[in-house]
Amino acid sequence: FSSYSISPLSNGPRSHLADDEEQEEQGGGSEEEWEQVGPRNKSSVTRQADFVQTPITGIFGGHIRSVVYQQSSKESATLQPFFTLQLDIQSDKIRTVQDALESLVARESVQGYTTKTKQEVEISRRVTLEKLPPVLVLHLKRFVYEKTGGCQKLIKNIDYPVDLEISKELLSPGVKNKNFKCHRTYRLFAVVYHHGSSATGGHYTTDVFQIGLNGWLRIDDQTVKVVTQYQVVKPAAERTAYLLYYRRVDLL
Repeated sequence: FSSYSISPLSNGPRSHLADDEEQEEQGGGSEEEWEQVGPRNKSSVTRQADFVQTPITGIFGGHIRSVVYQQSSKESATLQPFFTLQLDIQSDKIRTVQDALESLVARESVQGYTTKTKQEVEISRRVTLEKLPPVLVLHLKRFVYEKTGGCQKLIKNIDYPVDLEISKELLSPGVKNKNFKCHRTYRLFAVVYHHGSSATGGHYTTDVFQIGLNGWLRIDDQTVKVVTQYQVVKPAAERTAYLLYYRRVDLL
């Protein structure tokens, strides 16, 4: 975790709207596509992209459901894999991880979307969590690109809990009642921090829960020291949480 130049993380799949347009231009389709009947007999066309199954995907891999709503058309849903959940924290209303998760699943309007005939249509989009992984990694998006081409770091405190319960309201309709509370409850076991105010450089440190010690360790290059749980979640001016690692409690 030495000082270095930052290359902001690229996490998970691109917007499925962009993927659909690319597939249309290339005349291709997604690997899997089917019509699905959901609650209240509503049907939607569902596409699924997936990654190759490995021990890593078995630990960190989850799925989100991205649904596009268009008037007088069937819902179009895409199941997309993720290794980290990217959480937008730009809004002044977002002060906690829970705020950011609720913002992630909020329905939003998509501007400038056109059909094959180049006709602009009004659509909206909503993302929900389809499959939760054993280890959930939350990426707080602190590095924001500007229209001018520059990049700024968001220096704001985001509160994060040691014990995190994923609300049923964040889940896709078809899986809400299939996830028991123990499958939706996570415990923090590592935090990666970014030090510095610049988006073009800085320093990383990490706090890790050590099972044998039954406590937390702070790692800063070659320096390792014991810290309390309070020190892990307490805001600090010199660093900001960047990546949060949670393990499902039923697997502890």
